[in-house]
Amino acid sequence: MYIGPNPSGPDAGAGLRIARVDHLTFDAGGPFHHVDHQYFRDLFHLFGLPWDDSQLSGTRNTFVDMAEVVVKHLGDTVTGVDSIVLANATPDAEAGYPIPYLAEALGATNAFAVSDLGAAAPFTALRLVSQTLAPGDRGRGLVVVMDQCAVLNGPPIPDDLRPSGDSAVLILLERDGALGRPRIRQRTAVRPAEVPALLAEALAGADTVICRARLERYLADLDGTVRHLPAPDGLPAGAVWSVLADLEQPQGPVVLADYDERLGYLSTCRLAGDGQ
Repeated sequence: MYIGPNPSGPDAGAGLRIARVDHLTFDAGGPFHHVDHQYFRDLFHLFGLPWDDSQLSGTRNTFVDMAEVVVKHLGDTVTGVDSIVLANATPDAEAGYPIPYLAEALGATNAFAVSDLGAAAPFTALRLVSQTLAPGDRGRGLVVVMDQCAVLNGPPIPDDLRPSGDSAVLILLERDGALGRPRIRQRTAVRPAEVPALLAEALAGADTVICRARLERYLADLDGTVRHLPAPDGLPAGAVWSVLADLEQPQGPVVLADYDERLGYLSTCRLAGDGQ
C-alpha cells in the first residue's frame, strides 16, 4: 500500500482552475489476454456466478491502454502534475495498473481512483483534487474520466450505466486556468420530487446547462433563459464532460449537472465563465 502525503489544509488546492478539457475516443481495441480466461473464470466461480468464456471473444481497451494514449496526447504540453484522480462508473475490462502508470508517467505524488459512484464519480474526483492537492511545485492536477464498454459483469447493468464506446475525458487544473475555478455541489438522498427546486437553485444566473436526457424533464420548470446543451448517452461517467471539451470559451456561467435516481446523488459543477 502507498500512503500519500497529507494535504496542507482544507483549502490546499482551492486556487486551482480548469485550464483545459480534452475528449479522446478509442477504436475497438485488442483481444483479451490469455491469462484473463482463467482469471475471470476463477473470479466468477468464487462468487457463485456462472461464467461464459465467450464473453472474452471480443476486443477491449483497458484503462491502461487508454492511459498510455492519454500520456501521449498530453505530450510535452504537461510536464508533470501533483495529483491525478481516475474517475469511472463501470469497472476496467481487466485487472490492471492505470493509476501507477499515470503517476509514474506524469510524476504525481497523489494518485488514486474514484469509482462505484455512478455519474457522481467525476464530480467527486474534481472536488477531491481541489481539496487534496499536495503542496508541490507544479500547482497542477489532472482528473481522467474513463468509460469502456467491455463490461464483464454477472448481474444486469442498467442502461444508463452501460457504456456504448471507449472514451477518456481529461480535465487539467492549474492555478491560472482560463475556464475558472470549478464550484462543486453534491447532494445525497435526493428524491426526484426535490430535483426541480435544487436544479433551479444551481442554475440561478447561469447562461448554459450541460446535462443528460434524464435531467431534461426537470428543466421544464425553468423560465427558458438557460441554454441547454444535451450530453450524449453511452458515456455514464464522461457524458457532460465530453460536451464541455467541445465548448468554446464560455462568456457566462456554465453548470454541468447529473442525477442518479437510484443512488439519490445530484451533482453540479459551476464555472463562472470569466476565468473566475
